[in-house]
Amino acid sequence: MRRFIAALALLPFLAFGLGGAAGATQPLRIGTDISHPPLEFYRHAGGRVHGFDADIAREIAKRLGRPATFVNMPFGDLLHAVASGKVDFTISSMFDLPVREKVADFVDYFLSGTAIMVRAGNPHNVFTLAGFCGLTASAEVGTFQFTALKEQSTRCRALGLGGIHVVSVAGDEQGARALLAGRVAIHIADFPIVSYLARTVGGGKLVVAGRPFNQIPYGIAVRKGNLALRIAIVGALRAMVADGTYDRLLKKWHLQAGALRSIPVDAGKLYQH
Repeated sequence: MRRFIAALALLPFLAFGLGGAAGATQPLRIGTDISHPPLEFYRHAGGRVHGFDADIAREIAKRLGRPATFVNMPFGDLLHAVASGKVDFTISSMFDLPVREKVADFVDYFLSGTAIMVRAGNPHNVFTLAGFCGLTASAEVGTFQFTALKEQSTRCRALGLGGIHVVSVAGDEQGARALLAGRVAIHIADFPIVSYLARTVGGGKLVVAGRPFNQIPYGIAVRKGNLALRIAIVGALRAMVADGTYDRLLKKWHLQAGALRSIPVDAGKLYQH
């Protein structure tokens, strides 16, 4: 039975045309915003890309018989890059949202959520978006969280309360440092990122407030119509789940709570309410 399963796992790779020497010489161009530890980040500027997403991408490329090349770009440019063919796929802690599924197909591989980072002691007693009215909050431009802040600000004003002063930052570490400097009262981002930054950047001065909310899967974005590559990525990820590689990488980055083992396609809509 194991041999049969292993043979099935090879089918997507063969369908992608990975058997020839020419295919093996072409690198997979992987779009990512390398500013989201512990998912994708530099330990030293311009050095090797580290993180859970980076390890997942390299493992996919290895199983597809292709070298991996990371293309660093702002988060807001990633979907355009994959849709226009500038990169083969993107992996960058990107939520699989219905609006994004209009632009690309998503192979889902991890379940995440949004978390709130504040200064120690939570001086404004915020635990949900509803408590942000009248405060200054930051998020990375182009993210789900940035849009959520704008929408919540509109709701605040509709209730006769002060709107949220939304500050855009180029990366979540900048948001953490803005918090430390007192330029914002709140920073929101994906839970793995907020948890990591509170531990590593804050020096005990930053904490996660409340529980993660709006749980949605992360997805690898593939250009619509590129069925062969999408099938190959699904096959590689399912093989990683089956042989324990996926669990090993989750454990390496302390992300076991976000395990998503079925590797669905475009499943983000199932998590939207």
